[in-house]
Amino acid sequence: MEIKFNIKGVTYGVILILFIVLGFVFIPKLFMDTSKPVDFTMVQRESIPEKILDIMDKYENEERALAVKLDNKIYVIVTRGEKEHGIEIDKITVDTVEEKTVMEVNITYKDKDKSHPFVVAETNLKSLPDKIQLNTTKEEN
Repeated sequence: MEIKFNIKGVTYGVILILFIVLGFVFIPKLFMDTSKPVDFTMVQRESIPEKILDIMDKYENEERALAVKLDNKIYVIVTRGEKEHGIEIDKITVDTVEEKTVMEVNITYKDKDKSHPFVVAETNLKSLPDKIQLNTTKEEN
């Protein structure tokens, strides 16, 4: 009994199997969120480091997120700008995009009569991010 192989068919079959296996490996990575959550604790007004308070005059009128490294701790500062709302940090995540560290800060604007122009959170990060992105939402009543 003699078995003949169709080399062209075997080659196409191996290539097809490789595409299927690689598809199962790489396609899910395209749709997965690779960002890592950052643990943080809100810093009370009385406990905000003096150096942070000194620089806040420059940034209080802008809506933005800043990161500051003081005493080997990374702090995230979010300012509300000219808005009259209170700020609450919902989530902080860090991701690597094109070899740069990108921090994403998600905040919610709360309806409050007397609120502070900025909030400060202490994070568990070891280094400053290359870029910070601020995402805002307004609380629904």
